[in-house]
Amino acid sequence: MIALICMLLTLVFIIVALVGTWYGGHGEVESMGMEGEVDYSFGLTGGEGKSEFAGQKETTEIEYDDDFDAKCVYDNTMYITIIALITAIIALICILGMTFNFGNIKTMKMLGGIFGILTVIFALVAAIYFMTALPEENSGTWGDVGFWDEVETSLMGVSMKLTIGPGYAWYLMIISFVFALISSIILFIDKKCPIAVPPQ
Repeated sequence: MIALICMLLTLVFIIVALVGTWYGGHGEVESMGMEGEVDYSFGLTGGEGKSEFAGQKETTEIEYDDDFDAKCVYDNTMYITIIALITAIIALICILGMTFNFGNIKTMKMLGGIFGILTVIFALVAAIYFMTALPEENSGTWGDVGFWDEVETSLMGVSMKLTIGPGYAWYLMIISFVFALISSIILFIDKKCPIAVPPQ
């Protein structure tokens, strides 16, 4: 049952990660003696920028067109995350079959473990790929920066200082990796098949 709960949580976290914020930044803007704040959030399919300056609030939608530096990183991360989602769904179905005695229990347990490990791999790959590839693609916009960093820019009398780093969706993929790993380990090391409903 623990394997089932862990894989269910894995699936939920991956779904949330697909639609959540993978990267973002918060900072301050100063121009002509006036100060303001800016917030940026980037998901896998688009981003949003919010600013508050001189009492004026503005929200801008950011589209990942061909001119967007990191488009390929967000696209590739989305594809890897979708694969992790598919493997998690298959693993969950197999664990449900094993737990509630649908089909061959040993086969379901083996398949659940295999697809669980695949989920572990793809969840980790998505997080690591995003962490390593994004700073390089962002160099055209922010210069030489790290995954967690602070950025200072100044242009035409406007100065901005941003703190940038991963959003909650990236952390959810790390958590998904951990839960999927726990589920898979339980399936492989538990010699007994945990059946919630006894066979008829």
